[in-house]
Amino acid sequence: MVRRTRRAGLASLLLLAAATAAGDTSVLETTQNTLGKWVETRQLISRTRADWKADQEMLQRTVAMFAGELESLAEQSRTVGTNSLEVARQRAEAEVQKAELEAGLDVLARGLAPLEARLRQIASVLPPPLLKTVQTLVDRLPEEAAAAGVPPLKRLQTAITLMNEIEKFNAMVTLSPEMRQDPSGGEIKVQVLYLGLAQAWFVDEAGGFAGSGVPGTSGWDWTVREDAGARIKRVIAMYEEKQPTEFVALPVEIK
Repeated sequence: MVRRTRRAGLASLLLLAAATAAGDTSVLETTQNTLGKWVETRQLISRTRADWKADQEMLQRTVAMFAGELESLAEQSRTVGTNSLEVARQRAEAEVQKAELEAGLDVLARGLAPLEARLRQIASVLPPPLLKTVQTLVDRLPEEAAAAGVPPLKRLQTAITLMNEIEKFNAMVTLSPEMRQDPSGGEIKVQVLYLGLAQAWFVDEAGGFAGSGVPGTSGWDWTVREDAGARIKRVIAMYEEKQPTEFVALPVEIK
């Protein structure tokens, strides 16, 4: 194509030169017009080719963009299909787990009533410092008639928390100030030392009024032991780290 273009241009120039040399004015004008048209045609072809190249590049970019969008849409469609299957599988598993949980809650609800009744019975004989700590939990224990209105998990949580507090007290030695009725019928302030839920000893500040206690059927049973006052005060002093630890024999009652 380049060679043909060059040949056509060269022929036109030779024709123009020949016409000029011959002095033929009409031929010269015709040749000049022809050459001008040829130049315009070449310029038009060049612009057209340049415009087409630019348009071609734009079209290629557009096609690539649409191809990418189509692939993205296809991928999203595949993902949605996969997600739908996964959601359906998870929903089915959740339904099975829900049915198992509901069945377990029914069994739990039937077993809670005897446990709550037993805890209410135990609460009636708890020592005063422990009962003061757990009274709100005891109040949450529903009676059998009202149990159906309380969610089983909430009832279980209350029961477990109450049992944990009772067990914690049972594993400790606790010193508590309390009021006791003396032999004359009056009230006197004493210090009570609880050994878990098994035994307790009390003594007044002077050491003349003392005794021991054990849990009974309707509360704690207390026995006055006038000869144990000094020993109980020594044990309390050791508990408060006011004197060195030593062996002290205290009255113990086993039921």
